[in-house]
Amino acid sequence: MKNITKITKIPGIVVAVFFFIAVGFAAIQAPLTAGEPSESNETSKNGKYSKFFDEKTKWCDALVITCNDFRFTNATQAFVNERLGLKGNYDYLSIPGSIRNLLDSKTRDIVLKNFGISVRLHHVKRLIIIGHQDCSIGYGGSVNFSERADEYNTICADLKKARRLLRLRFSHLKVYLYYGTVFYKDHQRIYNFKQIL
Repeated sequence: MKNITKITKIPGIVVAVFFFIAVGFAAIQAPLTAGEPSESNETSKNGKYSKFFDEKTKWCDALVITCNDFRFTNATQAFVNERLGLKGNYDYLSIPGSIRNLLDSKTRDIVLKNFGISVRLHHVKRLIIIGHQDCSIGYGGSVNFSERADEYNTICADLKKARRLLRLRFSHLKVYLYYGTVFYKDHQRIYNFKQIL
């Protein structure tokens, strides 16, 4: 008996389909852009983006957390840039009511995750939290307090609570607190930022 081996030709369409599946699978495995590291092949301190971390030579020093109240935005940035000397060297996170969402147990995890992105990716060394007078989003404004001293004490107490919470999560960071006020003199707004110890 003879062994007969039958060779069957595979139709061209089947070969083409297998080719496109293989190329598609390889493309999925490759980085999306030429400079982006592949997460599956490279790891870093956090398990991702080692090439990014290895090649980065400059990180920002601070994360500034402040309220998004338009009345304080320019003054806050001028304070951080000029008085604190951080121009071009900080992440700026502006959220309604400053740290009120951090103190609220319902929104705390979302806020901490957002803070954590800057801390982890940009290697910040310090957090700067700025609360302010007449914060309507977080506290209902100055009208909710019988005296300015009550407003100041309440917001400062919340700033200190926020510092304690952040130190629990990011124990390696220094946390600085400031309270912003504004008053009018000769039809001009005068801003002041006081450090809270």
